[in-house]
Amino acid sequence: MKKHTLAVLAISSLGLIGCQSTSKPLKINSAVDLDSNTTITRVNKEGLRSDSNIDLPSNYDVNSFSKVRIVSNIKKIQWLENSRPAAIDRGMAASLLENELARTKRFNVLTRNCTSCDYELAYQIENTKAEGAIELGEQHNPDYVLEMSIALSTAIKEKSDHSEIIFSSTVTTKLTNPTTREIIHSFAPIRRNLPAKNFFSFGGQYAGGFNLNDKNELTGAYKDATQAAIQVLVTKVMDYYPVGGRVTNYRNGRIAIDAGIAQGFATKQPVVLFLSDDGLDIPIASADITPKQHGGSGTIIKWRDDAESQGIMKKLNALGKDYLKSNKIYAVSVGTPEDWAL
Repeated sequence: MKKHTLAVLAISSLGLIGCQSTSKPLKINSAVDLDSNTTITRVNKEGLRSDSNIDLPSNYDVNSFSKVRIVSNIKKIQWLENSRPAAIDRGMAASLLENELARTKRFNVLTRNCTSCDYELAYQIENTKAEGAIELGEQHNPDYVLEMSIALSTAIKEKSDHSEIIFSSTVTTKLTNPTTREIIHSFAPIRRNLPAKNFFSFGGQYAGGFNLNDKNELTGAYKDATQAAIQVLVTKVMDYYPVGGRVTNYRNGRIAIDAGIAQGFATKQPVVLFLSDDGLDIPIASADITPKQHGGSGTIIKWRDDAESQGIMKKLNALGKDYLKSNKIYAVSVGTPEDWAL
């Protein structure tokens, strides 16, 4: 599990404070934008050529390889002490989160566009139908609520002839059951710093660069910082909700599966293949999948070197589709696709 250390630094110039954190990459081909930013995990083919990485992700379930309904709830937005508040409200943050979640194709994202629906749990108390039916024209009920709190801050670094302004965001998030309010999962805090913006002044007055006193510029910077953290959060949610499907055909190192975009695949996705045998799931190979709307096809990257995996490979090469009729092999997503664009 990733460990984060939070330090608060006092900045004398303008009386602003900022947050810094350290985090170490733990997965394949990890990359960090700035040294104090939460890491973003990527998975590439080279990483999946190693047997040690051909393993099953956590929280997978072959009976749940389908989209779930999810709704965002922004609990609060706060500015750290002495930061400059801006016109960032919960509605704007909720829209940013909804858009990023929808872009993954992992979820059916529900939006609440009524003034009385600011709090999703309150909406559920008033509107949940006991029978769970969904009828045309009526509000859907989500399977999960993604609840997020956002802390924003500005920090100033004095240089010889100008100042650097760094906008930071920290998001804390949890998944809850909308009916029972049970916390299903809590994500580690995510911290993002925007690249420093230059601020020039003369005699204490603004002279050029980013204008800290311009409300529109300030709001835009905080929005960018919020979106940067949300984008990282969404990659974590993608990791937490692996998607997959059953392998339905095999020929000369190529596979077909019964899941595609409609089941949660957004783009070419690295997967691990595993044999499911009466509750025992055995990882056997890595592959990448290119999805269609309701299915996908892909290519084996590597078979594991153990005897069981090699035996299954030989049987598939000999029998192909006939072997798959009597043996259950699944593909499950691992990590964030290498070409996933933030």
